[in-house]
Amino acid sequence: MWGRTALLWAFAAALSFGQDAPKKDSEEEKKKEEEAKAKLADFRKDLKTCKKDDDFGRALERLGDLQHPKILAELKIWLGKPSPDVAIAAAEQLGKYKKEKDAADALTGAAGSRKEKEAIVKFLRYAGDVGYKASSAKFVGYFRHKEIDVAKEAVDSCGKLKSRDAIDPLISMGRELESIKDDTSTGGLGGGLGGGLGGGITGGTGNDQGARKKTLLPAAISALEQISGQKLATIKEADQWWRTNKASFKEAE
Repeated sequence: MWGRTALLWAFAAALSFGQDAPKKDSEEEKKKEEEAKAKLADFRKDLKTCKKDDDFGRALERLGDLQHPKILAELKIWLGKPSPDVAIAAAEQLGKYKKEKDAADALTGAAGSRKEKEAIVKFLRYAGDVGYKASSAKFVGYFRHKEIDVAKEAVDSCGKLKSRDAIDPLISMGRELESIKDDTSTGGLGGGLGGGLGGGITGGTGNDQGARKKTLLPAAISALEQISGQKLATIKEADQWWRTNKASFKEAE
């Protein structure tokens, strides 16, 4: 009798716990939403006194102290502001949204619409900080950017993400870079990497073959080391490792 009663009490307690947990989660979500609304209200007040880019930057930094979908939506708007410094300040705050697809997509998408090299570099850097693995395909698209700094940031971000999807493109790029003669100083990368984003941008200061090789080859090897967890001295070593381990390789979390 007592055994049956104890079982009934245990079952009732389990049901009670199951009912309390969603209620608690709901209360937490409501509390965070209220905090986000208060943050946004303070931000609106701050904007009334902002006159310089630094003022806007500090206001965005205070807004970014809290991560919430409502704040994320506001920060996304600021990525398109005319001032690159203000847009970069918003991008830095979006970089705090770890593993958040919406933040990563906003940053990589906005990078494609900016004209300033510094803004593009920073957008890609903060997108890498988000750590959303599926962004690796977006970064690969920047390997051929005419500006070396932009291409390097894309490579570095692939290293941060540690996604297997970036391995083949990094090895392919590395092979092309290794084929460049060390005394080369002008022209594109053999008709390959010398182009711009998606092959659409040509010319510009980033099309120095020797400089691209010097900067991007070690960056590609470093990214491959981060992804693989292996010590790799050359692209050839990376290629050999990948051929052997491709079927069994598992990404790091």
